[in-house]
Amino acid sequence: MSDATCEVRIREARLADAARLADLSTQLGYPSTPAEIGARLELLLPSAEHMVLVAEEGGEAMGFAHVHLGIALETGPRAELLGLVTDQALRSRGIGRRLLAEAERWAAARGLRALFVRCNIVRTDAHRFYEALGYTCSKTQKYFRKPLAETEN
Repeated sequence: MSDATCEVRIREARLADAARLADLSTQLGYPSTPAEIGARLELLLPSAEHMVLVAEEGGEAMGFAHVHLGIALETGPRAELLGLVTDQALRSRGIGRRLLAEAERWAAARGLRALFVRCNIVRTDAHRFYEALGYTCSKTQKYFRKPLAETEN
């Protein structure tokens, strides 16, 4: 898989990807089990408002992107990239760029004129990645969270 000449293919995620996507999600800093990712995929895959894309090479998932079409009362319809990760051993090969381009095409095909991305303030490499692809920082914000039950989701 380290051969840069291998062909990377972007495709829609499948339930069979759950174990590999759990590993990738964990690498991104969101520890997940294959069962958890499988359950989430069962909800996301049939939804017209979500697209989960997988970068695959040699039959193995190397990265994923999750884009969501939503609507906010105050701003209207929008597409937001909810997740983007490439296997840490395979970064800087253009895989993330390809996944992001496909997410942009998906959003544009639905009539949206922008793709929004939230990125943790500590992910400076990711900031440079997005800026190099034409994204601009439009605001800085805090992200608040309050658990609503004893078992957190």
